[in-house]
Amino acid sequence: MQAVSTNSPLIKRSRQEAVFLASSMIDRCVEAASAALHEAERTAKSMATRIELGDAAAALTKQRATMRTGYAASVDDAIGKALNEARSQADAHKPEKGGRMLEADSSLALLDDAEVARFVEASRLQQTAMPVVEHALARLDSLMSSALGLPVVRADLNPLRPEILCNALLELLGSFGESTQIQSHWTRALARPFAGELQRLYEAIGKLLESQGVEEARYRLKLTEGGSLPPQKSGTGGSGTGNASGNGSGSAGSAPGGAPGQGVPATSGDGGASRRALFPHMGDLAQARPAVPQALIRDFLYRPQWVSENDEPLPPAYYEAVTAQLAGAIRASSHAPSFDEAAQARQRLRDKALSVVDRPARAVDVATPLPPQQWGEAAQPAARTRTLMELKSQATKISQALGLDAVRTLVSQVAGDHRVMAPVREAFVAMEPALLRMAMKDPRFFGDDHHPARRLIEGVAQRSFKYNDEYADEFEQFMAPVRDAVRELNDRPEASNSAFGAQLEQLETRWQAEDVVETDAQEAGLRSMHFAQERQTLADKVAWEFSLRSDLDRVPVVVADFLFQDWSLVIAHAQLTDKRGQLDPGGYLAVVTDLLWSVKREAVLKEPRRLFEVVPGVLQTLRRGLEMLGKEARETDTFFNALMRYHDPVLRLRRLRSARDAEASGLTRLDDDSSLLMPLDMETEALPLERPSPRVAEQPWLGRHERVAAGFDDHGSGMAPLEADEGMTSMASLDSGHPADEVSRFAEPEPAPAAVGDFVPLDQPEPALLGAPRISDAAHVPVPDAPPDDAELARQRAILERLRTGDWVDLRVRGQWRRAQLSWSSENGSLFMFVSRGGRPHSMTRRTCEKLIRTRHLRPVDAAAVVDKALRRLSDSPSAEHEHVTV
Repeated sequence: MQAVSTNSPLIKRSRQEAVFLASSMIDRCVEAASAALHEAERTAKSMATRIELGDAAAALTKQRATMRTGYAASVDDAIGKALNEARSQADAHKPEKGGRMLEADSSLALLDDAEVARFVEASRLQQTAMPVVEHALARLDSLMSSALGLPVVRADLNPLRPEILCNALLELLGSFGESTQIQSHWTRALARPFAGELQRLYEAIGKLLESQGVEEARYRLKLTEGGSLPPQKSGTGGSGTGNASGNGSGSAGSAPGGAPGQGVPATSGDGGASRRALFPHMGDLAQARPAVPQALIRDFLYRPQWVSENDEPLPPAYYEAVTAQLAGAIRASSHAPSFDEAAQARQRLRDKALSVVDRPARAVDVATPLPPQQWGEAAQPAARTRTLMELKSQATKISQALGLDAVRTLVSQVAGDHRVMAPVREAFVAMEPALLRMAMKDPRFFGDDHHPARRLIEGVAQRSFKYNDEYADEFEQFMAPVRDAVRELNDRPEASNSAFGAQLEQLETRWQAEDVVETDAQEAGLRSMHFAQERQTLADKVAWEFSLRSDLDRVPVVVADFLFQDWSLVIAHAQLTDKRGQLDPGGYLAVVTDLLWSVKREAVLKEPRRLFEVVPGVLQTLRRGLEMLGKEARETDTFFNALMRYHDPVLRLRRLRSARDAEASGLTRLDDDSSLLMPLDMETEALPLERPSPRVAEQPWLGRHERVAAGFDDHGSGMAPLEADEGMTSMASLDSGHPADEVSRFAEPEPAPAAVGDFVPLDQPEPALLGAPRISDAAHVPVPDAPPDDAELARQRAILERLRTGDWVDLRVRGQWRRAQLSWSSENGSLFMFVSRGGRPHSMTRRTCEKLIRTRHLRPVDAAAVVDKALRRLSDSPSAEHEHVTV
């Protein structure tokens, strides 16, 4: 049975990437489908068909925002179910396509009309997609099978296969409660753009897997009945024993004369000969320095059947060679180099004089002496080598000796991974004795991503990415329990899964407790961002409903923009915060009718008395709603001034009449007031020629308190007023285009602007350091802002587009580099929220991120799986051969 690795970092990353891309993917599909439906409506000859297509287009447009978020969730659920099924079906044979179709056809009689229609639409959607995605899908099937840990391609286990994503789309369309006819129109209009987007998705996931070093799995050839294999070179055989007829497991072959041939299964071409060439020599297995080919170690770890095919007792010559090597290791230990504390102190001084992002990585390998006060006996490389040779002398099978070499090779690979800080890599080197003892019991444990020992290494490595300064107090607090765990494992005379699992559990419990404290600190910021996103989505829907109102005709643009942008947010906020289940909380929806009527001059002049009655209530409700939303008075002055201009003709008419009545009664005379004597039509503005329509907000609007909670004031020099006269209410100041608004000037130090709450601006020097630049600051003083060229802008956007939730970055804050994690991003990639140590949020717009990337004040951190990378680097390339350890 072949275990399927559905929880590997590669699979998780692929799933995350697919979910991330699903939102924009379906949004483009809906846009194309809407255009297709409108075109079909225009050309339809039947009135009934035109009405039906128009209804379908309107309904699709209405559900666009919901589909954007809903499809991503549907894809995530569908992939999760597919992975669960893959675990149980990995050992099953893929059903024949024809048989599966027959089964489906024969069961149609048992389905109701809706289910039959759904089956037909699913078939149509897949049939449209398959010719388009065929090439990209075949490549993805092969890569995904490798990522799942399968030796051959299993297209039926690909969690991203078309039927999974097509069914996720159909389930989403069916959840809106529209008629079967409407859903059918949707599916037909979506089919072609969905196929194109599916191809783009498959190509993106394929590139992701290839960039992580995944190689394509092999396709298993199925012979027809009575067929035979093509002849192979003399001496190559199949798995087990084969004969001339091709019987036998795997790719059977024949030796000359049809005699049985013994060998290892061939991968392709003359694969059997290459496998035989990789079979270990006993003299190589006895070495302290791994001498067996790295490709053999990779084959040993990745192929579960290797042990059953090749394992056998070790010959006497092996033990003689081991005894000689052990004696040499004991002699070498007497004059082995010891740890140099003075050199470490000098290195510490040099490092602390540099910025954390400029410090050179310290070299660590299995031959490196470690601090004895931290690691005890395991600090000496000679002691670790002696443990290796003693265990090799106790080995009884080839698999045990090869497993010991695999541990030493992979520990060396992990120790050389400069993405991980040196103290963490030293911990992995110090853990080698415990890992070697584990290999005696389970030689292939490094090939199992669920094994507690491998999970312990990966867990510590991933946790270490939270820190970027090995000399910081918080990093020492992280390393102290790690060192305790390593020492306890090394002190055990025998290794076990439970021992590694217990240490991992203790560390994870400690980490979770630390995370709870930070989670509480960042929760307010995340709540603000999530609520703002939900509010903006609902506001966009309210604005779209406003655009359908019949009384919106002949309404001034400034009023329509106010409804679409500001007032839709007020209504959305009131509905989301209402606790009593009211239909119109606050009366903010009802006031729209009076507002629209009050700005239509012809209607108002017919009923001036009504205007005097409704205006006070309208203004009071508007100001109350905007205050509830968190809008400041200066942000809405432009709108209220415009509203006053539209009300002024009637109010002026009343003042003029009152003045004339007073003069007629002899109480006073009519003043020569130009505002009263001005013709009424002089202050009117031209009405829009076209009916106004809403624009979907690129990013959610946040009030000042929400911005502070989310950390927006942490990276700018203050919050500029929103550009109300341009109709912009969604954080216009943050993308105003002025560098000083978001990223401080770097050419000369300036006084740090006042912080808001606990938040401080990014890239501002601390007051105590003004005028006294650090040594490392010289490398970070960029040229004053200049418009980036197309290539540079493309590079910045490419870096930003690769960021996903959970990714780490180095972020420069007040002259200090902080390690921060991307914890949230808006659906359209316009807003980002990073969280650094202590749960401190740092939120910014896309424009800010691009500027910080350009000035190298935001640097993504490669935190891909450490053990996976070490396993992928197992090869016989020249670069890998030079990495062999020395003792």
